[in-house]
This record gives sequence, structure tokens and C-alpha cells, in this order.
Amino acid sequence: MIAPFRIDTTTPKHAISLLDWHSDDIESLFELADWIAAQPPAVLPNLVPGAVIGCCFYQNSTRTRLSFETAARRIGGTSVGFADAATTRAGDFFAESLEDTIQVIGGYTDLLVLRHVDDDAGDRAAAVSPVPVISAGTGEREHPTQGLLDAWTISRHLGSLAGASIGFVGDPACRATRSILIALCALGITKAVFLPPPGCSVQLDEEAVMAAHGVKSFEVDNAHDLLKEVDAVSMIPFELPDFHVPAARRDPDAAPLDERYVFDRRLLSTVGAHVHVVHTGPRTEELTADSTGLPNVHYFEGVRNGVALRAALIARLLRQA
Repeated sequence: MIAPFRIDTTTPKHAISLLDWHSDDIESLFELADWIAAQPPAVLPNLVPGAVIGCCFYQNSTRTRLSFETAARRIGGTSVGFADAATTRAGDFFAESLEDTIQVIGGYTDLLVLRHVDDDAGDRAAAVSPVPVISAGTGEREHPTQGLLDAWTISRHLGSLAGASIGFVGDPACRATRSILIALCALGITKAVFLPPPGCSVQLDEEAVMAAHGVKSFEVDNAHDLLKEVDAVSMIPFELPDFHVPAARRDPDAAPLDERYVFDRRLLSTVGAHVHVVHTGPRTEELTADSTGLPNVHYFEGVRNGVALRAALIARLLRQA
């Protein structure tokens, strides 16, 4: 049985930036993700039988890479690729260009998933790829599947995003936050409340997106005040690495996170008991482990949802390619 979902020929061939996706495209994708999440495993291999997905990860990943690989297998495909560019000709003496690597692996596969340290890597890949390309995070620019995943998870709990107030915890300049904000604005939120680290602020391009959708925004300086203002919260790690390098290490001597930015079980079960919380992962001090199990904290649910959402995106792009 093939999933009954719409194919809109205007939907972009690639998933590089959510600025290229309209609300109808996103909502249709969510419908398919809902369908996939509800199906018994035996049904799913009929979606893209025999498809080969190329996963090109020039940067470390756990959830994104493994959920893409799992998604490919769940819906009848398989995956090839690399998790470390150092094992390829791109990372050794030859330093093969991204463009050549994409054309080589695109010649073997039906769809490519790319995570890269360069901001423009997604566009460069899409320009030369013989098959659809999905960005799994490129430099500081965007992380579209994380944006779609968080928006879908939140919408499943709120019922609708129209008129919702959403909190954003962490550096607004982060690629994941940018994509999450773009998706949520497209789907009708009306208020964005930011809790950024000291010295960080909303970027001009993000302000332009909110203005285009009529979304009001402001900042607060502590978790308590944020929770009083919103229906849901999207979090990223409060301390971020340099996304322009393949792997970065945390400073072992870093000071503990200021309590103003900590969302723990006590706070999320009292002031924030009505607020749904998602986190891109990996969680650090901003979302404490003791919050696991609270009905409004969807950390591991979001991880699981990543398979269905990315499976839906793979199927959507392959079925219209």
C-alpha cells in the first residue's frame, strides 16, 4: 500500500533552506509524517522500495545521521556514505572538492543528505547534484530538517500553530534556531520570545522573516519569565561549538550555567506545567535530566519523531523527482 499524500509539483526539488518551502508544502509533509508514524512497520517498505540514500557527513552527528539512515531503511531503501570526511578523498591528500564528491556519490544514489562546515555547501551541492539534496546542517546557515522536526513535534501537541506563542532558548544565530523560526513563522505563530545567552541576539534575517509574517518578538532574561509568556519552547544547547569545523570540544573548565537559564523539573512542573518543551539535542545544563518523564517535556519523543519526519521528506522528494 502506498501512502496517500499529495505531490505538489511546485515543491522545491531540494531541502536546503526552509525559505524555499511554503506553508502548504510543510503541512503536506507533516500529514505524511503523521501517516508514517501511525503505520505498522510492514507497510512502510512500500514507500520507496530499493531507493539508495547517500549520507555525506563532513561534520559530527548522532541524531540527524542515524535517523536519516534509519528512515531510509524503514521505508524500503538503504543508505551509503560516510560519517567522517577523513575516510574519503575529500579529507586526504587529494582534497576532492565538494562539487566533485557530490557528483560522484550522486551518481550512485537516488538522493543525497549533506552535513557540511561551509555555510554555502547546500547551495553548491544542489547546483551540481544529479539527485535531490537535503541539508542536514550547513555551517551557521540552516538545519532545515531540525526546523521541520521541532515544528512538527510542537504542532502535534498544540493541535495548531496558528496564533501560538513560542519561546526560543539559546543563541538565535544558531542554524537550528533559524530553521525552526522560519518553519514556525510560516505555520502561523504570532509571538516569539527569546532567551539568548549574554551577547547573543536575534539576527537581521530572522527579524525580516518575523516581520514578513507579522510575528511580534521580544527577549527575556530568565527561564521563569519565558515560561509565563509561551505555549511551547524550542531549545538548543546553551553552549555551542564552532559549526565551521568538523568536530569541536567543550571547554572542560567552563563555569556552570547561570541558574537563570536552567529549565529543571521543579520549574517545568510548576510555572511551566502548561508549556510543551522540545530540544534539538544534545541537551546540556539548560534542560536538566530530571525533567525526563514530565508529560510536557518531549526530548526523547523528538528524537523518535526524527525518523518519521525524515522518512516523510525522503519519500516526498523521491516520489516527485
